[in-house]
This record gives sequence, C-alpha cells and structure tokens, in this order.
Amino acid sequence: MSTPAMPRRVLRAAVALVAIGSMLVVAAPALGHEPRSFDSCAAYRRHGGYCDDTASYLYGDRVFLRARVEPPHGRLEANVLYLRPGAERFRRGATVPISDAGRMRWSFRSRRADANQTEPWLFRFRIADHGRSDVAEVYILFGE
Repeated sequence: MSTPAMPRRVLRAAVALVAIGSMLVVAAPALGHEPRSFDSCAAYRRHGGYCDDTASYLYGDRVFLRARVEPPHGRLEANVLYLRPGAERFRRGATVPISDAGRMRWSFRSRRADANQTEPWLFRFRIADHGRSDVAEVYILFGE
C-alpha cells in the first residue's frame, strides 16, 4: 500500500462515521425505547373535555381512548391492548397512528355484551419495541 492511500481511507471512514452519527442524532426520538412519559386516558368526547385514568359509560355509549407519548415517536403506530373483565391477559386490538405531537386516539361503540357492573375493561397503548402506556380503566354499565 502506498502512503497517500491510507489517509484517504481514514478520511472516508471518518466522513462515513460522521454521516451515520448525524443520522442517529436526527432519528433519536424514534430510537428511544423507553419513553419519558406515556399516558393514556378515557374521555367522553373525541376532542377536549375531561380525560382520566378511570371513566364509566352505559352500554351503547361511545368510548374515547387517548394517549400521549414523550418523546413523540411521530410516524410510528401503536397497538391498543385490552383486558376484558374476568380475563387474565391483555389482547391486541386496533392499530392507530401516532401524530407528530405524540398523540394517539381510538374509539368504539360499547354493546350490551361489553357491560359488567363490577369489573372494568382495561386499556393501554403499546408501541412495539418502545414501551407501553399506563392503564385506563373503563367501566361499561347496564344502567338498569
């Protein structure tokens, strides 16, 4: 090997490392496995209004679930996981997009078969390989 070729290789390797490092810095929010904050809640309206860790509905009502993750993880998707009253394991439900602001939402119309006077449904959002939200408790009642 000639002496001038070695510094060029070293220079190319250094440039490649700097390029890769700058891409990782730009993509850092998406690479964070454990979010700093990942909160879910149940609401009575699609936008705005009261949203808390526990909410009660009558069967036939629309249940609104929301979540927010920090850092935002925009352009990724989250799975809505649910635990039925009396069940032992969470199951995977819908897949929802995550906004550039880190927000997720999903809703469903409850049915009579969903109602249980004593035990809540539990919901959480999960971003694959990144983490999961806290649990939102949803009571779906008969109202009779």
